[in-house]
Amino acid sequence: MSRHHIAGDDALPDGGEVATAELVLAVVTEVTGQSPVRPADSFFDLGGTSLDAVRICLRIGRRIGTDIDATTLLDSEDLAAFVETVDAARAAR
Repeated sequence: MSRHHIAGDDALPDGGEVATAELVLAVVTEVTGQSPVRPADSFFDLGGTSLDAVRICLRIGRRIGTDIDATTLLDSEDLAAFVETVDAARAAR
């Protein structure tokens, strides 16, 4: 995954940034309580609900500075596809 410079919660102490996949997987783990979470996992197979999707997208959106619609997560075949969508939104901002 590409790494885009952003400031805020996903900035690392050494001045680097968190890769989109790392950010998404961490937030999905936080919200669903499932671990480990892998890119090939289906959000629904992790027990994700529509409310979880809203929470995940709001948290990610705040961290990267753009809106992420919950339907993008709900419509994604797996977390890898969602990561691609988030990465594109991150790059476009």
